[in-house]
Amino acid sequence: MRGASRLGVVVAIALVIIVGIVILLRRVNAERQNVRTAAPLAEPAAASGSPRARVTPIWRSDLDDGEASEDQAYKADPLSPLADTAEAWAQVDFDEIREAMPDNLYWKMAFPTKDADLIKERDERRAQWNVEFGKVQSNTATDEEIDAYYGEQQKLSNDYLEFLVYLGTHYGDIVPKGEIGMLKLAGELHLARLEEIPRKIAEAKERHAAQEAARRAWLEEQKVFDNPPAAQ
Repeated sequence: MRGASRLGVVVAIALVIIVGIVILLRRVNAERQNVRTAAPLAEPAAASGSPRARVTPIWRSDLDDGEASEDQAYKADPLSPLADTAEAWAQVDFDEIREAMPDNLYWKMAFPTKDADLIKERDERRAQWNVEFGKVQSNTATDEEIDAYYGEQQKLSNDYLEFLVYLGTHYGDIVPKGEIGMLKLAGELHLARLEEIPRKIAEAKERHAAQEAARRAWLEEQKVFDNPPAAQ
């Protein structure tokens, strides 16, 4: 119960922080929209006697893959198709963020990398989690194993939220507008996971206890079957 209370406090704090991020990002987006609205509009071309072709955006050649609807910059921010999200992300000082939270699991499990050893370590860790989750699902995990598995998942979600909070607080005005929704969704998913963990732990332990009770009852029946009472 004490662990569940602490988790409830963590979830409540995380919810407040996520709401703060959303408000911050909305304010940044509103400021960007105001800048666009305030920008002087070009005078419309004088009407001519013959119809003219519709003016279409000129996409960056290095982002255009041949299909206008698939232009990467346009999909990221249709109102500003020339914006390069890679350039925006390049302004985020990830080294500074890493120094602020060096033990955060985001670096080990999710931060983009080409390090073959780290990629292998990630794959092995995820494979181990799958094995542990399989034991939980099959009701063969002990209470200690259940706590250990969900403890790892809790830390993973807490660390991801910590990263998102720091990113929104310190670099909210840099994050590309087209990716804010994705970041918000990621935060909501991890909050949902944290809220579900106490229930999942309790249910897993109940299922394991029920299975153990059934197993013990079956063993007792087998003893009677193998050693029937002597006839009177």
